[in-house]
Amino acid sequence: MNLDSSPILLIPWCATLLDDPDIVITPTISREPKHSTEDALFAETLKTDSTISACLTFHPRPSPPTALISQISTLVTLEQGVNGYPHMAHGGLVGFLFDEIMGLVLSMNKSRGAIFNQIIVTAELTVKYLKPVATPQTVLVTVWLKEIVGRKIGLQATMKDSKGTELAKADGLWIAVSKDKGKL
Repeated sequence: MNLDSSPILLIPWCATLLDDPDIVITPTISREPKHSTEDALFAETLKTDSTISACLTFHPRPSPPTALISQISTLVTLEQGVNGYPHMAHGGLVGFLFDEIMGLVLSMNKSRGAIFNQIIVTAELTVKYLKPVATPQTVLVTVWLKEIVGRKIGLQATMKDSKGTELAKADGLWIAVSKDKGKL
């Protein structure tokens, strides 16, 4: 377990979620700084005690172990440095988190050879804001792969609070960049 996720393990409702032998806790790879500056927004700018202070990603254990990971969840601790209004996270940050965790499930599957190994980018992200996202708090962002058709990947996501109340949801369309044409 890394330092980024350890505070989350002390939160009772999070510990209950994670106390399941059928889940796998995995590094939130986009929270790790890279020399290339890839993921710098999440790994550096928003990785502070006053913005997003902790993050932990997990998923159901795939069967067989090399199978596609069709769902991941990330617990994210939001602090008041992400506010748009007093004690409320900025809506743009909510959209950012959906985009980031959608990209994370795709990166995880690319690295295990479960989907094509091309650059995959967001083509469309539709967010429905259902309730204010209060700060500070830890939220659960869950992403599901809906479908893969050719170079297009459809995803869905929800953001819930500690009581399971749905705060926002999103639909995303991601496209594998055509290597020979350099276009979407």
